[in-house]
Amino acid sequence: MFRLRTILQLFTGCFCLTLSATPPSDTLLKCLKAYHQLARPRWDTSVELEMVSDRPVLSLFGSRTGTVSGILPNGELTDSIRKLFPGSTDSEIRQMEWRNLAPYQQLEILTEGGKRKGVPFYKDRTIPNVKYEEGVFADVKKTTLFLGKPFNPGLHTIRPSEYLKGPIEYMGPENYPGGVELHFRIRKSAGETSQEARNFQELIGVPPTHQHVYVVAPIPHKKLKKNPELVALQNAEFYRRVNLAAEMISIMEEGSRIRERTRGTGRDEVYIFGSLKPQNLVKMAQYLVEKGKTGAASQLKDELKMAWVGFRGDDKFDAPGLMGMEFRSINASTDLEVFGRFLNTVQKSWIQQNLGIKASEIETWFQQNYQGNLEKALTANWYQKDWKDVIQQTPRDLKQSIGWWGLRSLSKRMGNTNQEVKMIFHDWSKDPLFFQSPDKQNQIRQAQLEAIQSLKTNQTSIQSIMQTFLNDSGLYEATLNSLYTSPTN
Repeated sequence: MFRLRTILQLFTGCFCLTLSATPPSDTLLKCLKAYHQLARPRWDTSVELEMVSDRPVLSLFGSRTGTVSGILPNGELTDSIRKLFPGSTDSEIRQMEWRNLAPYQQLEILTEGGKRKGVPFYKDRTIPNVKYEEGVFADVKKTTLFLGKPFNPGLHTIRPSEYLKGPIEYMGPENYPGGVELHFRIRKSAGETSQEARNFQELIGVPPTHQHVYVVAPIPHKKLKKNPELVALQNAEFYRRVNLAAEMISIMEEGSRIRERTRGTGRDEVYIFGSLKPQNLVKMAQYLVEKGKTGAASQLKDELKMAWVGFRGDDKFDAPGLMGMEFRSINASTDLEVFGRFLNTVQKSWIQQNLGIKASEIETWFQQNYQGNLEKALTANWYQKDWKDVIQQTPRDLKQSIGWWGLRSLSKRMGNTNQEVKMIFHDWSKDPLFFQSPDKQNQIRQAQLEAIQSLKTNQTSIQSIMQTFLNDSGLYEATLNSLYTSPTN
């Protein structure tokens, strides 16, 4: 089995001969810890945590003034709030200490505050008139290591404002406080920060949730000014491979599928998760080209966040001159020891602009195959296109193997639910990793033909077909290896 063993081996200088599919040994983890990881990051890593507003979560923040009046500074109390405190006058209710309220009372008051906000969720998610507490008690149930300190079972004072920063937000999709999004932010490597965020949840007695991890790097202004298109292309091509790696990790390590997720129907349908769109990959590159040519660029806001790994411009961050990747596929069951290696590798490579493929090789690939057409170079080599484009661009021998009608039928069956199957029909021969390697191209093509035969028989699960294909083709290994420049390069 390839799985956990392989991803860990690829991000280390030591090669361990373990052939088991079981989780890696302590020795292997120790071997990996110091490799390709920033020892002293210059910028924070931030982790978005979406959590249900139960007692431990609600205790982390409160009214700006410490009393009920801080949540409803200029409004009359509603009957629903008065019913929470029978026998108390409006004046007494307003002066009640927020910390002394029961969770159901806090939620009702926060709900009323949300109704009075006057701004829809999709324009501003911030919960009004709240702040993080300076200190709260955490009832630790089992020994937990957090920020280098072991917390044994019992009551401990923790200081949320030291590592929970930024706005306190509604989880969505409306201004309802039953779920909140908090921003855990410390100055450690990305992988360590992700793990510490999960440790924090364990500390306060909250089950692990999915994470969005923000990895930032300085926009390479000097390099962009000197050669805007080439440097933008290098970074966009790296970003493509980061997305490809993230999707492959979902498939190989978690048995997941690549699919789109929406909420609502018709005009109310909202796109909430999915793969990187080719046009957004191009927009990411164009953003950096504009930075290089003019020193400025249009604000991206949330325009390019939808992907396994979204992209953020400098308008997202409080420190100037930064760009960011938002890792959005980390779920509650993700093995953070494994995924942390991925985060750390991307973080160090991106910050140091050691992007896995030499600039000279990228330029040769760019000019030979695309004659300097940035949009064509990026869209042609991202597998995640509409099915009609996949069908049109599938290499002839693969079309012949499955048949034109078979490919059309497959595209209808897979739809948006198993988009990873498009990798089997993608032309990898012009990928910058393989365009000069006929042997690698042949290896991939053979694996594609074998995967197509498995699809035709329909006797093996899509998950098994994809894992076998990514392993036998060498795509998984090559993609992960391309995320950093080894000392021998």
